[in-house]
Amino acid sequence: MEPWTKPDRPDARLEEYRSHFPAHVSRGEVRASDPRASRTAVRGALLLPPALIATVAWSCLTFEVPVAVALPGWLEAVRGLLVVALLFAAILLWVLPWGLLSVPSDVRRAIAIQRFGEPYGLVFQRLASAPPPLGILFAEGADAAPRPPRTQHPAPASRFRAEFALSRGALDDPALQIAMATYTGRRNDPSAPRGTFRYLSTRMPRRLPHLMIDSLSNGRLRTVLPGSQRLSLEGDVDRYFAVYVPKGYERDALQLLTPDVLVCLIDHGRRWDIEVVDDRVVVASAASRRRSDRAEIPALLRFAELLGAELGYQATTYTDQRARDPRTQIAAAGLRLRRRSGVWVAVILAVVVAAMLAFPHILGWVLDNS
Repeated sequence: MEPWTKPDRPDARLEEYRSHFPAHVSRGEVRASDPRASRTAVRGALLLPPALIATVAWSCLTFEVPVAVALPGWLEAVRGLLVVALLFAAILLWVLPWGLLSVPSDVRRAIAIQRFGEPYGLVFQRLASAPPPLGILFAEGADAAPRPPRTQHPAPASRFRAEFALSRGALDDPALQIAMATYTGRRNDPSAPRGTFRYLSTRMPRRLPHLMIDSLSNGRLRTVLPGSQRLSLEGDVDRYFAVYVPKGYERDALQLLTPDVLVCLIDHGRRWDIEVVDDRVVVASAASRRRSDRAEIPALLRFAELLGAELGYQATTYTDQRARDPRTQIAAAGLRLRRRSGVWVAVILAVVVAAMLAFPHILGWVLDNS
């Protein structure tokens, strides 16, 4: 057995966290927290019959299902406009009730998360200050310059909305934060690997080289990062993760990803994508539904403790001899991973489209000359 492939075993601290997460929040607690929640849900329920009527009417006019509808002459002239209007009305009438009916559930979720965080000194915010564009997970962009230390300039605006957040430290720049992230960037902003995900963000003692530890259980970031930056590790690590490191920083990554750190990653973080960027570690979980709160939030909090202890110790002893100040800085080559160029994707797409358009003409020429 390799030194970092320890067998799974119960974690008493994690079990304690999970036992403290509320298993149930009563309707009375929801009403006490937000008296309008139930009334809002009732309004949403009242919109369901109109939504069903609009959907059936649109189906009858478009597909004659379940019955064909004969319109009066003055309406038949605008049948197409009526079909479009009914379609948009049906969509709107289904979307609005969905949001209104979810209000009590959101209040119940907020109460449970807040109650869990209070004993551990975690401050709850329904809508929190989201991390700024940083690295890959938070859509910094391939051409963005790494941000200067926080003491010099304010952080740029986030491209995500952070909800149901538990934070420790300053609320505008917490040392630790567990929250839900939803992408809200504009059309021309860099995209993110996920539109919605649960994340943990925790601070390291100093800046570190950019590392991406991509969990193989939820899909690889092959479309984002070129394989030339992938670092192969011995033992079971490559079974669970694809590790990406800036060119020339392979030895540095091995100094940081010691066997103890790898044990922590495999035993506790194998289902998550983990990014080390600047002085932050960002962990992304695909389990973002309310029903996964009781399992994921305690697990992320426990992972922050374990990884903070293991990787935090390596960070305090790490030096980058390429930097002007090896003890505090990272040289430019190690600050960011190189992204996969989108030019080749555009070229391949253009070739495929051209081939599809040219195929009938080529086939006709072949048949005419055969």
